[in-house]
Amino acid sequence: MKRLLAETSRSLGFAVAQSFTEDILIEILSRLPVKSLVRFKCVSKRWRSLISEPHFAKLHLQRLILENITPSQKIIKSNPLQTIDYEALDNDEVNNHVVVESHDLGKDEPWGLAGSCNGLVSLAVNDGFLVYNPTTKESRKLPGSDLVAEHEFFHGFGYSSTTDDYKVVHGAFSKANDGSKECVLEIFSLRSGSWRRVPSKDVPKLSGPGIYLNGSVHWIVNHGNGSRIEQAIIPFGLATETFEEAIPIPKVEGIVYEGLGIHRGRLFAYDVTWRLCFEAWIMNEYGKGESWTRLFSVPTDGLPACQFYTIPIAFTQSKKIVFQIDVSEMILFNPEDGTYKNYPIEEDDNVESAIYVETLVSPHVGHEP
Repeated sequence: MKRLLAETSRSLGFAVAQSFTEDILIEILSRLPVKSLVRFKCVSKRWRSLISEPHFAKLHLQRLILENITPSQKIIKSNPLQTIDYEALDNDEVNNHVVVESHDLGKDEPWGLAGSCNGLVSLAVNDGFLVYNPTTKESRKLPGSDLVAEHEFFHGFGYSSTTDDYKVVHGAFSKANDGSKECVLEIFSLRSGSWRRVPSKDVPKLSGPGIYLNGSVHWIVNHGNGSRIEQAIIPFGLATETFEEAIPIPKVEGIVYEGLGIHRGRLFAYDVTWRLCFEAWIMNEYGKGESWTRLFSVPTDGLPACQFYTIPIAFTQSKKIVFQIDVSEMILFNPEDGTYKNYPIEEDDNVESAIYVETLVSPHVGHEP
């Protein structure tokens, strides 16, 4: 269908653009990848107006969610900002040099990622946050927050369907007058265009970027230490703007979960750093602790040596795993034979990575330019 539409548009041009009824045109275009739609804006003023509509962006996103979105998923990494087509590297017929695309945001070069949701990525920059669509290249610089995080901070990004709004969560821990740690939490609403401080009592110690799923941002929390450590997942609901009931996590001998990820629309927890295998458990029914099952348990002794961490970033359709090794290396690992291929990425000393989906969603929610 994509090839047919492209060839038809080139051969008949404006006449074809005018011949389709609105409903048929929307039905066809909503099934195409974003990069084709961006090119098709040049077919006519009618097509440009239709594809640029926020309503059409929502319809296109709904199609991706209902169908297999894996081909539309890419990796984004910070410092320097690049996007990676990880499926392309899994294809031996594709030149490895075409899988990486660099993005230039000028003085707003990000040093970290706060989260990803529906094709939008929240980037941490020197003086705050920037929300960016890597596919359409639209960006939105957020006003500075009053919250200054000295050492211990956490952040997240996601979507609230209740208010049709995207929100950035920014929290930090500071010393209270009695010497204890207290949490200060601020939320930026893309629709209102402003930061708002929210009550945040009895918040467990969180750190780093959270993982978005089902209207909430999630972090792993640890209680205790050594052999007595207890772990759970803490969700922050973007609609209620409150921390919700902890989700139990499987307790497995010898495993201390180090992070969370998303696999085919489900939450998984993993352990890989201090072991010679990659162990991951997936929650098949959201919020139900009894629904956890083992997703992976594969030897990783053939992976490059690491000093700090090994993080699973993505899973290809051929069941290979993309790992980030420490802060400067990314590989495509084949669990069947223990071999791997390196990604041709630029190395730096502070890299964070995340998955995003190619969509038309604009960061200018409620404030279209």
